[in-house]
Amino acid sequence: MNYLIYFFLFLLGLSAGSFLNVVLFRYQPGASLFDLKKIGGRSRCPHCGQILSWRELIPLFSFFWQKGKCRHCQQKISWQYPLVEFLNGFIFLAVPIYLSFLYKIQGWQFFLSENRWFYGLILIWLLIFLIWILIAFIDKRYYLIPPELNWGIFILGSIIVLIQFFHQLPFPFQFSFLRHYALVFNFTSNIFFIHLIGALIGGLFFGLIYLLSQARAMGFGDVKLAFVSGWLFGWPDFGLALVLSFIIGGVWSLILIFLKKKSFKDKLPFAPFLILGMLLTFFLGYQILGFYFNLLSV
Repeated sequence: MNYLIYFFLFLLGLSAGSFLNVVLFRYQPGASLFDLKKIGGRSRCPHCGQILSWRELIPLFSFFWQKGKCRHCQQKISWQYPLVEFLNGFIFLAVPIYLSFLYKIQGWQFFLSENRWFYGLILIWLLIFLIWILIAFIDKRYYLIPPELNWGIFILGSIIVLIQFFHQLPFPFQFSFLRHYALVFNFTSNIFFIHLIGALIGGLFFGLIYLLSQARAMGFGDVKLAFVSGWLFGWPDFGLALVLSFIIGGVWSLILIFLKKKSFKDKLPFAPFLILGMLLTFFLGYQILGFYFNLLSV
């Protein structure tokens, strides 16, 4: 039975990924991200303009069935299509499983009426992951973050804060992805202050970089993303995500410079690195800090 549910979640994620690809490829800077006139209508090949049949639009399968090429003009299809679809399939599978483990709501407990709030929590985090994918790919291509996506994270983060507030006592550690390690860094147990501190640290730190570099190192969209992400994760979870994002971004930059694909003067979009840092904190934050403290004890 569980395997059927997992398979259904993966297929649902593939479908969501297919929709995200439509939004990503039809988005134009300055326009509304979810303009129905642009994201509606039949799908066409971006090279020859041929309207695609349903066989050519099956998530993941169609790309490999057509060997990565348009069936009509034989032009190569972007690898972004299967990548985004697979990422979403993985997310729709991994997020519910991980949260079930984190909150110890597994098996028959999943269907208890008193755990209905947990369904909402899963849905909210799935929506947040979808927003992260949109931000990462748009920032990579256009070096900007649509404001409606930052607003989406802020609103969803606020709902998560409320869920944590009303279910704080039964789950004292599960609301931090660092679990009991959060006690080492936290100086308050107030849920609202924990998230407010995360927002202030993110906004002030990125805002300072933005001002000192005169917007050359960071765009203001990055500042807003850091603020709403700090509100979403709270302290100290966002602190770890921030450290990981700068480590990953620094290593990737050095690799590109070594390969002579970028120079020290070139810009890199930072949002994908911040999102990767948050993703690692979400799934592996506890293990990463455990590894770090084990190194210190050697």
